[in-house]
Parts: sequence; structure tokens; C-alpha cells
Amino acid sequence: MLARNIKYRQAAPARKMRIKKPYYDAIMSGRKTLEVRVGYGSIKRLRAGELLQLETSHESGAVRIKSIRIYDNFAKMLAAEDWRQIVPQAKDRAEALRLLQKIYPPRKEKLGVYAIEIAKAESSTIQCMS
Repeated sequence: MLARNIKYRQAAPARKMRIKKPYYDAIMSGRKTLEVRVGYGSIKRLRAGELLQLETSHESGAVRIKSIRIYDNFAKMLAAEDWRQIVPQAKDRAEALRLLQKIYPPRKEKLGVYAIEIAKAESSTIQCMS
């Protein structure tokens, strides 16, 4: 019997990110391709190509970061990005802005606004880390 060296590709670790159920569902269905966060240290360390493990209270799923765009505030972000890909349940851009400002008060918005473009990842390549 011949011996062979087999290299196992180690799965890239995925960072965990909590997300509200309606947004999780929209991402997993493909209706939402942009996740918006403010510039906390953990968000500033994210890089394109990394995996994120999105978690609700009862479900989780993996996405890959395609790109990250940074804005001074929500209004500037919404002027440049398609609001339907951020808050698909909103009726218009003004409602999308109100919903984002309800989640993040002005003092948090001042940290910078990160538009994280994501795509659903293959679950077989996921390994979680905090």
C-alpha cells in the first residue's frame, strides 16, 4: 500500500456577529446584501474575504465579506448605496434612514458608518471564533 501526504485545507475562522431576525432572514434569502454597522473596534478590524457567522437567538448562517465601504454618516451612505439592499422592508430612503437612526443614536453614528457588502458562504468551510 502506498502512503500519501494529504493536505487538509483548514477552514478560515469566522467572526461571530449578532443580528436581528428580520435582517438575518433578508440576508439569507438574498434580499439584503449590505450589512451596516458603526465603527466599533471589532468592525474596524473586518476585512474583505473574511467570513462572518451571523447569529440570531435561534439561527445562524455564514456570509463572506465582499467589500467594506466607510461613510461619515447614514445620510451619505444612503446617497451612495441602494437602501433596498440595506433595509429591504423600508418603503423609501427616508424610512431606511429613520430605521438606521433608531438602531444607532447620533453618538454611535459619529464612529463612522460601515457598509459591509456580503454574500452567503458555503457552510462546509466555516469554523467559528469570537
